[in-house]
Amino acid sequence: MSLTKEEIKHIADLAKLRFTDEELEKFSGEFNSILDYISQIKECDTTGIEFEHNLDTFDGDVLQEDITRPSLSRDEVLENATNGRSKNGYVRTSKIVSKE
Repeated sequence: MSLTKEEIKHIADLAKLRFTDEELEKFSGEFNSILDYISQIKECDTTGIEFEHNLDTFDGDVLQEDITRPSLSRDEVLENATNGRSKNGYVRTSKIVSKE
């Protein structure tokens, strides 16, 4: 499997990463090398090997019990908010989510 530079640029954009042309050249070679190495798994003969996990028959509980632990009060948290960053009892943050 091999990805083009445009596909790698798209993946980098989704991850909010920016690369120079030199970094992109180096990274694309390394990325494709990793994908080629991982694709070798397809060559393994798995005939007769049963699955280790099967969720269809799993009847255990994978969640741990919720435990209340000591934490800061709302007032203590708001005291640590930088000047002007709290509003109506909440800490305001910058927008970090985009449509893409």
